Amino acid sequence: MTKTGKVKERIVSLDIAKAICIVLVVIGHYMPESAPDWYLTLHSVIYTFHMPLFMFASGYIYLATRKDEGYGAFLLRKVRRLLIPYFSTSVMVISFKLLSQGHAYVENPVTALSYLKMFYQPEAGYFLWFVWALWWMFVIAPLFKTARSRLALLLVAIFMHLVPLRLPDVLCMNEFKRMLVYFMFGVVACEHRALQTIVMGFSKAKTVCVSLLFVGAETLHGEKMLTGGGNLLLNFLLPFLGVLFVMEVSKLMEKVAKRRGGSVNLLMLISASSYIIYLFHTTFEGMAKALCHKVLVGEGVWLVFVAEAAFVVFVGVAVPVLLYRFALRKFAVTRWLFGL
Repeated sequence: MTKTGKVKERIVSLDIAKAICIVLVVIGHYMPESAPDWYLTLHSVIYTFHMPLFMFASGYIYLATRKDEGYGAFLLRKVRRLLIPYFSTSVMVISFKLLSQGHAYVENPVTALSYLKMFYQPEAGYFLWFVWALWWMFVIAPLFKTARSRLALLLVAIFMHLVPLRLPDVLCMNEFKRMLVYFMFGVVACEHRALQTIVMGFSKAKTVCVSLLFVGAETLHGEKMLTGGGNLLLNFLLPFLGVLFVMEVSKLMEKVAKRRGGSVNLLMLISASSYIIYLFHTTFEGMAKALCHKVLVGEGVWLVFVAEAAFVVFVGVAVPVLLYRFALRKFAVTRWLFGL
């Protein structure tokens, strides 16, 4: 329900974009030492925009679906949705690492003290910074109650993003400082008609233009063809171009599916499972990598690498989706523990 009492329809293209984004996150977190050059390039491209895209989607959905509720009630919902799953996952991952790290290789080993550290830093795995950063955005954003004040916050976020100021390295404040601009970009895009048309409107000409701009910017970035101020400007603009590019791809996929009488149900399921995938993908990727190292031979052979990468990414996405659909949603305790 919205503040006017109307039920908001799901924004299908945004759900598709979230599904694409979480798959890119899983791909981005698979980086073996034997990765070929083409995969390193793909990895570099993904990291220019995938988390800004998540933040943009979160900001857009926040404003599009906000309820007529008090600040305390809103934060309590976010505690249930974000922080309780964060602590549940952290306890599980830390416990698993403590039990296994004496018998097998574990990335980022932990100690018993990690159960305390998880309250102020993503001790179970650095990728969990996203939860803390998003939490602080939800703490701050509701305090800005008008379109003009939210636009002002976007300008402040741009300034914070560009100023080389290091904040205390606790509660992921530096990641919050770096990502607030993309969250507020989503918020402002949701309520300003001109920007909403650019981001959410569809035309073939715009899709072609955005795609060419994105590919050109990534080429410049990858070849390091700009220096100084030009490079700084490109680094700032590239995440926004990435967001626009994925939104264009998502809208195109939605149009094609409707035209051909198909559906995007699988992508919608991945989108609905995106937080569970985010919380668990590294754990299942690690298991898949360990299995591949025992079964596959021929390190350095491109076909072996492709097979391993495909399997690891598939497991990192599919197993959390299956957990979400057939286990975690079924029981009251797991729904509470994982914000469902």
